[in-house]
Amino acid sequence: MELKLFHKKELLILISLSLLLILLIYLPHGGRRPSGVKAVVSYKGEIIAELPLNEDNDYTIKGDLTATLEVRNGRIRFVNSLCPDKICEAFGWIGEPGESAICAPAKLAVQIV
Repeated sequence: MELKLFHKKELLILISLSLLLILLIYLPHGGRRPSGVKAVVSYKGEIIAELPLNEDNDYTIKGDLTATLEVRNGRIRFVNSLCPDKICEAFGWIGEPGESAICAPAKLAVQIV
């Protein structure tokens, strides 16, 4: 006589529930950050704005030059900066605590906290 721990139906349900639990734990809140994660914008080392990453929006920030920050899906990036070399735009998206991007000509910095 063969002893089975689970029937096929029970095993299928157990695997399905396990996969669902893993997805719920590891997928970030529908593509958005929790409300506590934000981007801190500094000009010449002074904090000038704190931007929530859980709300999609575009922000025009004035430093020595004007730059636009785009917030989408819990991340932020420089877009349409008036600096000559556009290195800040090449940073791309940031969204994890501790990540940062700067626009040196505009003297602007963005850090995720």
